[in-house]
Amino acid sequence: MEIMEYIIGISSAFIILLTVKKAGPLYTWVGLSFLALAIISYVTVRPIEAHFFSLFGSLAGLLSLLFVLPCMSVVISIGRYDQALGKIISNRPKPTATELYRKTSLVTYMLTLFLNVATIPVVVSAVNNKIQSLGKEKIQQFFSHSLLRAYAFVLLWSPTEILVAASIDITGQSYLTLLPTLLVISLLFMSVDWYLHSKQLKGINIETNIEGTQKPPTKKLLQLGIAITVFILLVLLFNSLSTQTFLFTVTVLIIPFTLGWALSLKKGKRFRKLANVRLRANARQMHGLFFLFLSAGFFVEVFPSTGVFDQMQVMFQHVYDHYTVLFFYAIIGFFIFGLALVGFHPLISISLLTPFLGDVIEAYPYGVSLLLIGAGLCTIMIGPLNVTPTILAMQLQANPYTIIKRNIVFALCFLLFIIIMAYGFSMLLS
Repeated sequence: MEIMEYIIGISSAFIILLTVKKAGPLYTWVGLSFLALAIISYVTVRPIEAHFFSLFGSLAGLLSLLFVLPCMSVVISIGRYDQALGKIISNRPKPTATELYRKTSLVTYMLTLFLNVATIPVVVSAVNNKIQSLGKEKIQQFFSHSLLRAYAFVLLWSPTEILVAASIDITGQSYLTLLPTLLVISLLFMSVDWYLHSKQLKGINIETNIEGTQKPPTKKLLQLGIAITVFILLVLLFNSLSTQTFLFTVTVLIIPFTLGWALSLKKGKRFRKLANVRLRANARQMHGLFFLFLSAGFFVEVFPSTGVFDQMQVMFQHVYDHYTVLFFYAIIGFFIFGLALVGFHPLISISLLTPFLGDVIEAYPYGVSLLLIGAGLCTIMIGPLNVTPTILAMQLQANPYTIIKRNIVFALCFLLFIIIMAYGFSMLLS
């Protein structure tokens, strides 16, 4: 095992060197900051027992999941499920703005399970020409709400979401026990969002040239539902039989599952060809993420040996010992939320917090799981280092911060709800 960690660490350090010149400006500067702090800390703090190179691979598993996720988008494409879901949006000649909002939100919710960030351009291309009469400001608001919110809601319970897998591995809580609560919260906030927009968009009609109606793609929707269920059951089965982490199980299952799905559609050859192309293209597009996460992983491993860590440990322990669990949860939640606003990816924030959560995880694993997952995913709507708002901004030719600021209040309300729910379950199950 130590040899494997050493090999992964050397590979990670080599990847950092290869990607430093290929990462974008933001990823480069943030990654270099982590790298510099980690090297300074490693040289100046008390001796670290682990070998230097073995410290680089702590976040490599997360990147592995991001690397294989395009296989999901390939099988969705060759099965034409994206086109089938697009018909849901276009099955009525002149929908009201409220109806179109709900359909856009629903399609985003369903597609995100498989396409992840590729959902954004698919949905924007299907809807953009239908809402031109709303004007630039309303269009930006329409997409930043319907896409980013639905995207965050579905990832709240998705087994392929790295924040979900990472949080489960940190707390040791079962995905099966978390799923009902996460799913209910997800659907509840979807309903709240739909209700709010039924008021905001009331009476607004959409001018569109679509004529006639289309038959709902019932067969395709049923196939998607079966696929989601089978994948979740497979993940739960293999995770229960294996000693490996939940993240590892999900990552390993994605390729054989999607290949089997493609074979059931009798499109195995096309899947293998497209998957090979997508995975290579994805590797090139992930240069920034590779550099940032591997550099941050190095810092996360060195950080516990620093004096700053010791001071933070005392502070967190003091809060946990002398204040309510609710207040402790609020500090954790707003720490993740606040760092996201200044550019920290929630995975990095959670990794930095993990060493301070030992006692609270032991006492309230279910509540902490809800807190980490919910707090991390609410930042998808507002984090400048999250890929989704950036892609949406590119699609709309807008400033990412213009897109992000439209969801800050809603994301904050979502965070407060998650903190209260996490506290409620902690008290209920203690």
